[in-house]
Amino acid sequence: MATPNSGEQVKFLVNIQRLLAEGQFVATYKYALLLAVADIAVEKGKDDSSALEITTRQIAEKVILYYWRQCSPYAALNQQRHFAVLRQNTGRQAGIVGLVELARERYEGSLTAARRDISGWQQLVSQVNQIVKEMPLWKLQTLGREKFDFLYENTGQGSTINLKANIAFCLRKFHGLVTDLVRGAWVRYVRRFNPDVLGTTSDLQEFLFGSERADLSDVAGVLHEVQGGQCF
Repeated sequence: MATPNSGEQVKFLVNIQRLLAEGQFVATYKYALLLAVADIAVEKGKDDSSALEITTRQIAEKVILYYWRQCSPYAALNQQRHFAVLRQNTGRQAGIVGLVELARERYEGSLTAARRDISGWQQLVSQVNQIVKEMPLWKLQTLGREKFDFLYENTGQGSTINLKANIAFCLRKFHGLVTDLVRGAWVRYVRRFNPDVLGTTSDLQEFLFGSERADLSDVAGVLHEVQGGQCF
C-alpha cells in the first residue's frame, strides 16, 4: 500500500481537528482514548501496508497511566488551600478517575507497586477496559448526529479496533502535533470545570502531563564521569 499523499495527510489533520472541535465531550475519556490510540500506533505500528489492530485492554492500560498522574491531589488556590482531585466530568467525577484514585491510595501513589501486584493490576485494567468499551470507544467518532468513522469502523461492540488504511502512518508522522492538540483541548476542558480549584494558575498542563525531558547533552560528559559510565 502506497504512503498517503500530502492531500490525504492534510485531510487526516483536519479530521482530528473536527473531532476535537465538533465532538461532544461530557468527560475527558475521549481525549485519553485519542492519546492512547496515537501512542499505541507509534509503539506497535511498523507495517503501513495493513490495518493496525489495537485491543481495548491495550487502550485501558494507557488510559490508566494518563489518569494515574492526574489523580494526585491538586493544591487549591482558594483561601482554604485544600487539596482536591480535579474533576474530569461535567457531572459527578468520572468513573475511571475514581477507580484510579482508589488504586493510588491502595499503593500509596506508586505506579510501580501497582503494576507489581499482577492480580490487582489486571483487575484494574479489566474495570477500566469495560468502561472504555461502554463509553468513549464507540462514541468518539460521533459529531452531532453524524457518524464520522475515519479512524476505525464504529461497530459498536467488540474488544478490538482496526485502524483504517493510512491512519497508523499519519498518527506516527504527526504524533507530536496530534498529542499537542489533544492535550491542549484536555487542559481547556479541565480548566473549564475546575475554576474554583485552579484560579489563574498557569502550570496545569505540566501537572496533567508532566514536563518534557530536558536535553542533557551539554552535561553528558560530567554525568558520565560522576556515574562511572553507568546510566543514572
